[in-house]
Amino acid sequence: MCPTYITEARTVKTIECRPEIREKTVTEYRTVCEMKMVERTCTVMVPELRTKTVEWVVNVPEWKEVTQECTVMVPHTEMRQGTRTVCKMEPVTQTRTVMEDQGHWEERPCPAPKTCAPATCAPKTCRVWVPKCVEKEEEVTCMRPIQVEEPCEYPVTVCKPETRTRTIRVCECKREVRRQDVQCTAYVPKEVSRKVPVATYKCVPTKRVVRCTVMVPHEVEKVVPVCTVKMVPKTIEVPVCCPTKCCR
Repeated sequence: MCPTYITEARTVKTIECRPEIREKTVTEYRTVCEMKMVERTCTVMVPELRTKTVEWVVNVPEWKEVTQECTVMVPHTEMRQGTRTVCKMEPVTQTRTVMEDQGHWEERPCPAPKTCAPATCAPKTCRVWVPKCVEKEEEVTCMRPIQVEEPCEYPVTVCKPETRTRTIRVCECKREVRRQDVQCTAYVPKEVSRKVPVATYKCVPTKRVVRCTVMVPHEVEKVVPVCTVKMVPKTIEVPVCCPTKCCR
């Protein structure tokens, strides 16, 4: 017997879900606001006019004459000895080279004027200086400035301390306490009953019908292919050996 796989069609029962529209009643809660006037006690500050005494301290000046000694610096003129630098002129002899004109006078003929005819004009002579420059050295005395230290006397102003008496005015402050009645506004706490609006919230249930889709199971028969195993007879040829050959 050999196993053999065979596909068979079988009828089986299965459960399938089908959509169905149904109605159901649901409860919804809605928040509702309600305003109520509630009487409550509160504290308010009420202004009140009052009179109070105020004190303050003032400094009142008082003047008085006071005699006191003071030291003053009095200027005095004194003569002192010292030295000073003075510029003086001193003669100095120096040698220098100078140019000297050692020329002479000569009588030379003068040219005739252009307006005069040569036959009518008599010749004239004029005296002309003929220069001759000669260098020579000579001694020259010049004044040269020099600085000389010499004693001198000069006035100096010196301040010397002296004790003197003087009368001055001194201001002294005297403390005084002064009072004054003033009016002021004070806030006094006061309890007052007032009606104030208060909002309260509450949940109100509401029922309504809603439609919904539900899946309902149903039993259904279906033909489905099923793979099964069956034992099928099978012939198998087996070779048999010769007895004579086996005994050898």
